[in-house]
Amino acid sequence: GAEIGQLLGMSVLLLTIILFSQFRTGRDTALVLVSTILGILGTYGISGILNLTFNAAMNSIPILLIAIGVDYGIHVVARYREVLREEGEKTGEEYETLRDFPKEIRLHAIRRGAILTSGALLIAIFTDMVGFLSFRFSSQKFLVDFGTVIAVGLFMIYLLSVTLLPAMLSLMPPAKLRIKKAARIEPGPISNRFGSLTSNPLQVLVVALILSVPVGYGITSLEVGFDTRDQLDESIPVVENFLVLADRYETSPAPIYVQYIPTSDLFSSESWTMIGDIEEIVRSTEGSSEVSSLRSTLESSANSNSVLNEILESITNNPTNQSNWASLSSWVLNNETGRELTARYVPDEGGQTVIQFSAATVDWSDTVDFEERLTLALNGLEGEGEMGVTGRPLILAQVTEGVASAAVMSTLIVASVILFMLIGLQSVEKKDKKRAFVTGLFMWIPLGMVVVWVYGLMGILGYQLNAQTVTIGALTLGLGVDYAVHYAHRYEEERLAHPTSTPNVWVARTTVTTGRAMAGAAITTAGGFAVLNLSGLAPLRLFGQVFLVAILLALISSLVLLPVLFSLRPGEREVKLAIESE
Repeated sequence: GAEIGQLLGMSVLLLTIILFSQFRTGRDTALVLVSTILGILGTYGISGILNLTFNAAMNSIPILLIAIGVDYGIHVVARYREVLREEGEKTGEEYETLRDFPKEIRLHAIRRGAILTSGALLIAIFTDMVGFLSFRFSSQKFLVDFGTVIAVGLFMIYLLSVTLLPAMLSLMPPAKLRIKKAARIEPGPISNRFGSLTSNPLQVLVVALILSVPVGYGITSLEVGFDTRDQLDESIPVVENFLVLADRYETSPAPIYVQYIPTSDLFSSESWTMIGDIEEIVRSTEGSSEVSSLRSTLESSANSNSVLNEILESITNNPTNQSNWASLSSWVLNNETGRELTARYVPDEGGQTVIQFSAATVDWSDTVDFEERLTLALNGLEGEGEMGVTGRPLILAQVTEGVASAAVMSTLIVASVILFMLIGLQSVEKKDKKRAFVTGLFMWIPLGMVVVWVYGLMGILGYQLNAQTVTIGALTLGLGVDYAVHYAHRYEEERLAHPTSTPNVWVARTTVTTGRAMAGAAITTAGGFAVLNLSGLAPLRLFGQVFLVAILLALISSLVLLPVLFSLRPGEREVKLAIESE
């Protein structure tokens, strides 16, 4: 708990430095941070109203929200500055700094910049919310609460980024920053280099495919790690001492239980027979050992206790006599020796019992398989009463299985939603449905490749899926679609504004404007998550490292693969060729 505040403070400090180096004004830096922090505060307020439980999976939420939320602000401010410079050039006036522009032009630029940005942000935020809300289908409560809080948080920050941030920009006078430094719209050597990639699109795609095959194979070695030891940092003295003691004294696995609740009295002929049958089923299930129950414990202890031996003999001789069962119930529940002997099988009030045993399972998947075999065998028993299998190993295995399934489900849901939305929105915007389908598909392909790269690298580097990294697939898609949508929108704007040019020109102009904003957003996001490497919690450090890789790959795919794919669209060069022919 103390660490979260420290990490958040360091993250805010680092983001302040990075934002100031990009904006070069304290005003814009402060306004972006203020709107983001207010969004985080609103998120926790709504979470409190909804009675959502704070858990270990939420340790990264403040860092995640401020790192991603700042990205939204960067796009809004960057686009406002670009529009402002374009409007200034249209008027023919020479404006040296941001403050030299008339207020009417500044207000128009702020409104237009917010509108142009909000559409792309809305698509990204909707897909993110759907993806994280998909965790509500998980059987793990910590994932349900985590997904809900993240969805609320991202929506709050988006809302403030396109409303409060533009409002504050319009109310406060800008700094005396040279407009040519504040917004670059003319391509340079780096932007032109990205544009030249469209000259050999197939070569770029072949290289990407060749790199993807070995990396994608790493997914086969990706494992789920949810063991207690995986969550602890052994460099902390108290943790090291605990693990030493655990290794020394925990010589046997934690017990597993079959809980039996009879419909009638626990101490009766029917219940006694049922306990024996359950114990026999457990013994015959492959993998079980050290099986014991109320019945077997009492029968083995009768040889050394004459009173107990006499009670059991009377029950054996006359099992229908209720007074004999009453004597056994009184001895088990009220006798001091009886309680010491049977306390781990029967609670003080009676009414139910457990059959205790150990299972020599190797990993979580074996444990889940064992539980399924045992439950199936128990369901075949004839008799009255309720039965259930439980125990720490089973709980741990089921949580681990839930983490794995949640990772797959959330990634598939987000990927499907993104594909549907991209194609649907392109179909609305474009009359050519075939071109709209191809455009949406081409925007989606780099995102899918990034997910494969991220999970593949996790498998190759030995990283595990846990309570933190389970969200990496959905986060990568959400961040990637943000970049892809911004880039695609600006690319289409440049294509329509310069119809006689070629894809390499459109790509160069898009890269120098929106591409720069995307790179700046990636740097701030990476900086926000970099502080997680200072955490004393191993899962948080792991999450920070994995997400840094995901950010870099998402940026590269949008700047390299997306424009290359766009250059392959049918009719991409038709305007240019038609004009040349004419």
